[in-house]
Amino acid sequence: MCLAKMNRKILNASNMAKEYYIRFSEEEYFDIPAQFRTRATFVDNDYEKYKDNERFKALYKAYKKAKKSLEDYKYDCRHK
Repeated sequence: MCLAKMNRKILNASNMAKEYYIRFSEEEYFDIPAQFRTRATFVDNDYEKYKDNERFKALYKAYKKAKKSLEDYKYDCRHK
């Protein structure tokens, strides 16, 4: 690959937009400026909705455990 093409790829990667996830309550949502709210994505709190369902709780616990294992694995790979 020629150097100019490689530099162009590097520049394109550095111009990519980053996304951030911010958690706040429904009440706080209305304190945020409307310009920001129109671009925001709403994610419902599934745990509160299904916390009384035993099947959901078992699956959620397994999900959290798997997620922790994955995060630990990725951390170990980055810091070897």
